[in-house]
Amino acid sequence: MRSTFAGLNTMVRGIMANQLGLDTTGHNITNAGTEGYSRQVVTLATTYAEQRPSVHGQVMVGTGVDALAVNRARNIYADIQYRNENPSQQYYKTMSVNYDKLETIFDDSRDLGIEKSLTRFYQTWVDLSTTASNAAARTQVIEQGRELSDRIQSATAELQEQIRSEYVDLSSELGQLDDILEEITLFNKQIITQEVTGAEANDLRDRRDYLVDQLSDYLNISVTENDFGAYQINSGGVTLVNGASRAHLVMSDGVSSSIYGVDYGVTDYNIKVKESNIVFLPQNGILKARLDSIAEDKQYIDKLANMASFFLSTFNDQHKQGWDLDGRSKTDSEGNEVPDTINFFGQTDISYQYRYDADTKANYLYKYDSTIPESERLLSGVQIIKALEINAKFNENQGNRYLAATTSKQYVETAAGEGSWENMAWGNRTGDGTNAVYMSELFNISQETVISDDKANAAIYKNSILRDKEGNPIDEDGNAVDADNYVYATAMSKLSINSYYQESMSYLGINAYSVDVNYEALQNVITQVTNWRDSTAGVDWNEELTNMIKYQKGFGSCSRCLNAMDEMLDRLVNSTGVVGR
Repeated sequence: MRSTFAGLNTMVRGIMANQLGLDTTGHNITNAGTEGYSRQVVTLATTYAEQRPSVHGQVMVGTGVDALAVNRARNIYADIQYRNENPSQQYYKTMSVNYDKLETIFDDSRDLGIEKSLTRFYQTWVDLSTTASNAAARTQVIEQGRELSDRIQSATAELQEQIRSEYVDLSSELGQLDDILEEITLFNKQIITQEVTGAEANDLRDRRDYLVDQLSDYLNISVTENDFGAYQINSGGVTLVNGASRAHLVMSDGVSSSIYGVDYGVTDYNIKVKESNIVFLPQNGILKARLDSIAEDKQYIDKLANMASFFLSTFNDQHKQGWDLDGRSKTDSEGNEVPDTINFFGQTDISYQYRYDADTKANYLYKYDSTIPESERLLSGVQIIKALEINAKFNENQGNRYLAATTSKQYVETAAGEGSWENMAWGNRTGDGTNAVYMSELFNISQETVISDDKANAAIYKNSILRDKEGNPIDEDGNAVDADNYVYATAMSKLSINSYYQESMSYLGINAYSVDVNYEALQNVITQVTNWRDSTAGVDWNEELTNMIKYQKGFGSCSRCLNAMDEMLDRLVNSTGVVGR
């Protein structure tokens, strides 16, 4: 009788184990398409045998099967690699989108690009050198100059809007990241509560790991698990999640970009840890890409500001050394009669000079209004670009007469191979468009070359001296130097304006290509890691259907055996011991 009951218990265990296997298989099949789901496996083990008497002594008889656990099929090493590689992939993906936008802004394949405007502006000066008295040619120079300044200002406005858009996206992504951190914290609490009995909360762990994978889109993270099953997540030296507690990443209050030095005309923000009020600097992922994209966009505003500085300083000063059609003159500090010519760009009574901050490596433009005492001001970034407007004098009736196409300088040779540039009076000028030639040379010949070819005069020379913000001659490290031992100043000193712009666009193209290559390479890595993870955690339909048949057959066999034992017990109880009735 005892052995019969033991056999019944064995079959009951078998039925329960196979039922658990069927339930788990059904759970796997129904979640085959659920993102983040890990295949679950029932771990079965034989129960301890028990001793039973026999004719020849004691024997050990098996008592069936027991389900030890239902575990996730998860490759933790693949998880670690995925979370290490994914932030880099998301970084390059985000940077690639920003470079696509930059290439759209500086698209020179159309006639509306800055390069085409530069070329047309240059060509009008070349044409003017041979037709300097022609009103149409003079007007064309002015109109092409206006178009160039419009293109530069338009590109700057687009870059500013792109920066603002990046900050909007950054704010939105911080909100999404905050939701993810909150959910991970809640799952930590639930997992601790459910696993206090010793069972694994597999589905909660899947959901938490899926959220951690999403978190790795935004920043680089390291994940550790404590003895209670809760995650601790760190990034950049900051603990974002620690069991049931968490940190909050928020946008700082906005400040004008001029607070940090160069003025970009935008409101800047930082990422801060709310609890400690310290600035958080992501090391990778989407958040870092947003900040790097903003810095990259600002670099191109700087490049446009460098071009504007060139036109407002060197280009203007070369123009002012020529005679206009009216031959207006003034007396310089040495008593010489010199042209009273206006700026081509900017305002008439304003003088502009390049300045440099060796500490911050920032470029400035010194602005001084001769009609207003103590009007000195340093312009930077978008302030310089905003000043790049055609002189309002050119808008007057017959305003083209202010265009200075004729030179006021002549080279006087005092000895073989020696000489100097001297002022030429209005009545003694030669070469109707000589100054137009000098102006056109500034587009394709660097200031360094112009100086070495003795074509330079005070206009180019004085704007090739590196000066600090107070106007004192310095070297590139900020040390005071003699003005005779000048250091080439502006970014265009050793490059012509055309070469500088083309180099900037080449730099953009190379960087955009490099980002795309890195993104594609990391996509391949992520694909390999994902396949590696799926090979362990993914639901295989063939395997699950095989398991379903196995557990179904096991369940049926145990049931039939249990029925047979039940019939035997029934016969033993109800059909024996009735002799003599």
